[in-house]
Amino acid sequence: MKTKAFIIIGIIIAVVISAFFIIRSIIGPGPDDGGSHTTIVKDNKSKPLNLSIYLDLSDRIKPDDNNLNALSQREKDIAIVEYLANYMKDRAVKQKILPCKDKIKVFFYPTPNDSKIALLSEQLELDLSATPPAEKKKILTTFVDDFHEAMEQIYDSTIKTSKWLGSDIWGFFNKPVDNYCIKDGYRNVLVILTDGYIYHAQNKIQDGDAYSYVLPQTLKNLNSSLIPHRKGLEDLEVLMLELNPNPTTDQDKMEQVINDWLQNMEVQKYYVGETDLPSNTKMIIDKFLN
Repeated sequence: MKTKAFIIIGIIIAVVISAFFIIRSIIGPGPDDGGSHTTIVKDNKSKPLNLSIYLDLSDRIKPDDNNLNALSQREKDIAIVEYLANYMKDRAVKQKILPCKDKIKVFFYPTPNDSKIALLSEQLELDLSATPPAEKKKILTTFVDDFHEAMEQIYDSTIKTSKWLGSDIWGFFNKPVDNYCIKDGYRNVLVILTDGYIYHAQNKIQDGDAYSYVLPQTLKNLNSSLIPHRKGLEDLEVLMLELNPNPTTDQDKMEQVINDWLQNMEVQKYYVGETDLPSNTKMIIDKFLN
């Protein structure tokens, strides 16, 4: 009887341990596993990649005349986009190019009124699912350089004219994100390059301590939050980079507000990080995508 009891106990323990690891593989790493801003509920890595890059062309890219030796935001943004383009190219090569259906797109929201920038932004898109097989290899040999050139022209034109297009990140997540960034059958990843100050004149809402914007004055309110205007974004992963609050002591509060906002909209995997050297940012990107 004792032997039979031990066998039964052993079976129960084995089942419990197996269940634990199955659940863990589904929900992904917890806060203590180096994934403090990440929750994964399903494996998307086997799907083709739909990579969207949202650029904030506000005065965050204005050159700092008091620190000309520092790496500019223009240089950081261009390096990040170029790295993401190379990442997609490498993925295609690993898949032997022809079967690859990945997509990459760089965009702005709202759409810029500047015709030159609007035209250049059309060059910042590649859809291998719609590219004829005979043309894929040829396009992949030049598209990274094409992206780099278009990015340089967009940033140089914006800086030269001082027409800061700005962005409406809060408004974008309310509806347009579905059409811009979420495709059925794809792993949908949205990369946002912004300083973390979320504001647009057409979307100014306040409900107690909750706002539709993030500004220095809202960050001073320890109870402040971003209004989540919707849910249902479980098919989207968000990587927000280059947060750069002034003063820098607002970084933790800014991250908290944005993290809570993304979580409340049911984004299942996200990371929010401060501005850094491109070499360090690339490691964050690799960890997030891989």
